[in-house]
Amino acid sequence: MFNRPLDQTGSILGIWRLGEKLATGRGTVLYAAQPADCQGNPRYDYALKTVDASQENSSATRDATRQIVQSIHAAGVHHPNLVAILDASHSEHSPYLVMPRLDAQPLNVRIAQMEHFAVPVALWWIRQIAQALEKLHCAGWVHGDLKPENVLVDGKGHVTVIDLGFAARIHTPLHRVFRGTPDYASPELMSGASAALPAMDMFALGRVLWECLSQTAPIHSAGIEPVAELIERMISPEPSHRPSSAKIVQQLLSLEIETLGGHIGPSAATIRRAA
Repeated sequence: MFNRPLDQTGSILGIWRLGEKLATGRGTVLYAAQPADCQGNPRYDYALKTVDASQENSSATRDATRQIVQSIHAAGVHHPNLVAILDASHSEHSPYLVMPRLDAQPLNVRIAQMEHFAVPVALWWIRQIAQALEKLHCAGWVHGDLKPENVLVDGKGHVTVIDLGFAARIHTPLHRVFRGTPDYASPELMSGASAALPAMDMFALGRVLWECLSQTAPIHSAGIEPVAELIERMISPEPSHRPSSAKIVQQLLSLEIETLGGHIGPSAATIRRAA
């Protein structure tokens, strides 16, 4: 499919020079990249995603091409918590898109690196995801594959939602073959019995919040119950019963503030000793 050795550092694609391979996906590959006229510069500040040239499966190649083209279509939506597409090509033979190379880790990896993962931090991170989804939904798009691996968190706690390869226009028919991630897919997405709906992303976000909550440091039940109630609404089997992204942003912000007060305040034992 490619006429150039894309598995080698120094190859050129469009106006970009490829560096080391950063990751591989379902028929796609992610490279570190720099402008082609920067030969000799040790810095590779960009990430370029393209079709994996080593794939012999034509079906995987078609799916990968579709993912990249779909990401390009959805790239007109801009938000601080949504990955920015800096350059892209719809080329039939070598489609690609270029993003900033972020100094960040996937959500699940970032949590594992933290000695004490507090509830307010979990709510803060999930709220940032919800803000990106709200912007997507307002622009008429559904993300379609929200999961911890598609959420990056940097050392300062800034969250970036990535990978719009499964994005779909709201109310467009779903693909007859499910291509998302089962652990985070809503019942209607799994069955293919509905058009693309923002409520599908809300279900996935509820599952991600649930996972985050299970890894946080214990707090009083009074602080956790409202969060559990919100999760229950977000993962409702009925799409119409799930709150919108805008409402979830508001509720998460309120819960974030409430739990932060309990997190930094004196413990019950400290209060008893003081009395």
